[in-house]
Amino acid sequence: MPKYYKIWDSKETIYVTIDDSGAAIIKDAAGRKVFLSRYQTKLMKFGIENFLKQLVKGDGEVHVEQIDAIDD
Repeated sequence: MPKYYKIWDSKETIYVTIDDSGAAIIKDAAGRKVFLSRYQTKLMKFGIENFLKQLVKGDGEVHVEQIDAIDD
């Protein structure tokens, strides 16, 4: 079952879908999408986690919320 997340701060909102295989779809508010295979997601996991940690430590607040579904 896919998992859906909404990640936002005061400037930007993105939506992330993670499917059962581990592949990811990242969508911004303008509707642009990036598709990442399971392998690409694994390679980026370390970078994304560190990036989010830096944002949380900084001045801005980053919120992550698991949601039911993403409207297309």
